Amino acid sequence: MWILYLVIYSFLIGFYTIYRKKATERTNILFVLSLSSTIGFLLVSWSIVESFQISINNVSIIFVKALLISFGWIFELIALNKYYISSLQPISSIKVIITFIASILIFNESLYWWRFAGVVIIFLGLIILNQIDRIILKKHYKQEKIIKRIEKNDKIIIKFLSKLNYKNESKQIIKSRKFYQQTSKHNVFKREKMLAIMFFSFSCLFSSISTILDKFIIDKVSSNQMQFWYMFFLAILLWIYFLIVCLKEKKILIKKSDWKNYLIYIISIILIVADRLLFIALEEPNISMSSISILKQLSFIVSIILGGILYKEPGLKYKFIVIILILIGTVVVII
Repeated sequence: MWILYLVIYSFLIGFYTIYRKKATERTNILFVLSLSSTIGFLLVSWSIVESFQISINNVSIIFVKALLISFGWIFELIALNKYYISSLQPISSIKVIITFIASILIFNESLYWWRFAGVVIIFLGLIILNQIDRIILKKHYKQEKIIKRIEKNDKIIIKFLSKLNYKNESKQIIKSRKFYQQTSKHNVFKREKMLAIMFFSFSCLFSSISTILDKFIIDKVSSNQMQFWYMFFLAILLWIYFLIVCLKEKKILIKKSDWKNYLIYIISIILIVADRLLFIALEEPNISMSSISILKQLSFIVSIILGGILYKEPGLKYKFIVIILILIGTVVVII
């Protein structure tokens, strides 16, 4: 049954990733995370009496988990807003490698040579993915050069037409320039790509450490207690981050329309249901870290396919081949 719970969890998290990214397109990232976490906490607050029946040490571990996840979410959303989701999500396979190392060093799980082969396959997949991105980037650089030339020529033409009092023609060119400027915003730059990979890698690292903490603490607390304190600390931390940013900007970064962003309420429910399934699955005494890792990786398939189609990202069919290669490596690691 725990396998079914983890599979459902993975698919829900895949949809959660896409909807959360979509929600932040028109609303501040921190506000989306803060409000959704608060709604999530309210949904599990019914277990408040049971939740206070655990030790301070266990509460402290859950706080560390919430701290890691709060930073992980922020880094992940920054990355996803800077670069293609179909290019970044396969990088999450490094979670398998981190978990693989932890399962050997910390939890004394069996060590086999084919697991190392699986790690090599994953790295090979990431190298191929990087090469695909380089090809895509070259195409975008060429497009950017063309756009810059058009803009430069447009400026000269507009000045010339203005002198001859051809106002309508110059207005049409200005509209054309705005279109090209909007197009250029979608172009990918090398610096943005590197920043996105860096932020996403940190997010994966924090998520992996959080998974290890889950395995440590789940035997000492119930799923109700775990989720209550986790959502409580998560909501508090995210509101603190949001308040700090507001003070720095010297304005409240909330619009009236933000409260009507229905995606925030959808992701709140998805997260609570998904996490509850995960925590129940983790209560299984014989579950291994490797099994948790492989089944959780199913989420990035949903994210890549749905996200790639939704945002019409280039090179999706080639990336899908790489996904299959990375999945093969992931399965080999946990055999």
